[in-house]
Amino acid sequence: MTEKVLNEFFEVLQAELADYPVLSKAHRFAKERLAARARKRARFHVPALKDKAINDFKAINQLVRDCKVSLPSSVESNARHFLTVMLERFTSTFDDTAIQSPLELAFLFDNWRFGPGASNGVTGTHTVDKLNQKMTCNTQSEHLVARLRRSNTYLHRYDCDNGLSGICLIRGSRLATVPKNEETERTIAIEPSGQMALQLAAGLYLEGTLRYIGLDIRSQQPKNKAYACRGSIDGSLATIDMKSASDMISIDLVRRLLPPKWFELLTTLRSREIELPGGEWVEMHMISTMGNGFTFPLMTLIIVALIYAYRCENGGPSLYIDWSDTCVFGDDVIVPTHEYKGICEVLTQAGFIINLDKSFSDGPFRESCGGDYYEGVDVTPFYVKTLCNNPAVYTAINQVIAWCRKTKIFLHQTIIFLKGCIRGKAFFVPEWSNPDQGILTTRVPRRYKYLLPAPYAKKAVARQPICHDVVRRWLCHPGWDGPILHTSLK
Repeated sequence: MTEKVLNEFFEVLQAELADYPVLSKAHRFAKERLAARARKRARFHVPALKDKAINDFKAINQLVRDCKVSLPSSVESNARHFLTVMLERFTSTFDDTAIQSPLELAFLFDNWRFGPGASNGVTGTHTVDKLNQKMTCNTQSEHLVARLRRSNTYLHRYDCDNGLSGICLIRGSRLATVPKNEETERTIAIEPSGQMALQLAAGLYLEGTLRYIGLDIRSQQPKNKAYACRGSIDGSLATIDMKSASDMISIDLVRRLLPPKWFELLTTLRSREIELPGGEWVEMHMISTMGNGFTFPLMTLIIVALIYAYRCENGGPSLYIDWSDTCVFGDDVIVPTHEYKGICEVLTQAGFIINLDKSFSDGPFRESCGGDYYEGVDVTPFYVKTLCNNPAVYTAINQVIAWCRKTKIFLHQTIIFLKGCIRGKAFFVPEWSNPDQGILTTRVPRRYKYLLPAPYAKKAVARQPICHDVVRRWLCHPGWDGPILHTSLK
């Protein structure tokens, strides 16, 4: 039933988009892009997608094994020098006795933490659940996990009092799939808890190095969107996207670019084998995959280093990145348009695969970090994943209203359909509320409001002003012929 309602929603949306009059180029593009992509993240139950995702993972794993890094020696040398110096400089910011040292393991034992998700060999996802069980890890990382427990006063005391090592050895990680869209599922690795704790600490180390360079991945996404918007206006910036970039980082690439201490650490903390659904164990040829605590910052740092190395080849400044025309957030990359072809070539030589369908160097369109822009106009579509309950319906309504306000394309029938999906009374809530709590409003009285059917419209409007800007605009819209949405006192 849930999937039937979701399909009906998309049918209503597509019909309304098809009938909507053509406006400016940007608005026409926004309408067409929404029509083409609205279903991309819908969660339909398709059992075959899980098997496809697992087979794709196995194929990529083999592709990485056979991939040969073919970077020019000068590019490789410049990238390695850049990473070594930056890691050394960041290390000196928290340990002034570490002279020209790219890695201090004490940082890991001071900054370890459990992740929010599941861990292999451990039941439960909460930190308390994980603390009450032995830390799991594989053989090659056992000595680091043992050192972690010895360095923590509470864990060490617990192990001594109970005569335990606090460690449980397992073979490796476990592969799982999560919904991505109606056509694919995403694969992630569920890592052993002890390894994950140190992987996250290593990830923090790499994040700190990126901040030292001038890139803070915690606040980078809005910058990528702003630069993508700029590129869509004047064409000065190009956006680059890569296919399965987190899985395409080969062990050989990491060996070539990172200092030996870091290569040893990452290969010690990674899982060398992964268990597929069904019990099959596969050797991992990639350095890591999504689910590993250091994958994302490592990918970002490597791509930054490759961009720097390319610019050194073309007379760029030493040990400096100009962030006024460059953005990197994982595999979402923005560079000056004149560098697009050269940087794509370097990334390809490093083993990455450029996604030409999502990379743009000419024309009026750019996309990066979930932001789509056409001649400076935000044409990002909304994505409805599910309509299985009221919070999901409220989220969908708020997405549709935000898109309507942004594009000036008013989807009346779509809103009416979504309102009909709400079980019970529908609420207006303040704009600072979560989007799943009710329909967000810009002006709300102290008491919350209900949506009422059309026959009561005149009385309610006479008593209280409409509190939602978009709804008020619709009431005055000359083409409005649907039921009037309005408010009344609780």
